[in-house]
Amino acid sequence: MSETLRPVLILDDEERVRELLMDYLGEFDGFDLFGAGSGEEALEILRQRPATLCVVDMRLPGMDGAEFIESAAAERLCHHFVVHTGSMDFSLSQALKDLGMVQEDVFFKPVDAAVILARIRELIKDEV
Repeated sequence: MSETLRPVLILDDEERVRELLMDYLGEFDGFDLFGAGSGEEALEILRQRPATLCVVDMRLPGMDGAEFIESAAAERLCHHFVVHTGSMDFSLSQALKDLGMVQEDVFFKPVDAAVILARIRELIKDEV
């Protein structure tokens, strides 16, 4: 039985962090991975290629991660979001909560990528 690849966007302005996460997730079946270094770039990519899930850094050049999530959700370019941030004081805004995000969707760097993988799998398990 062949599994449909689920598109997953990794948004992080630190290329090395983005690549490491993509390399790790790429070791598992089920993901069609692509990356972006800014919120603006990610929106342009998603307009051509919507994603099932986006892993989003909060501190980005230009548009920050929260603005990206709100914009991508408003345009229906991504169904689920996971935050991967180095901002230890980050907390979900009411706007992000209103989009269905919960504390379990927030990961602080450094984090074991296996923990993010488990959350991604949980969020997209019912996606076709």
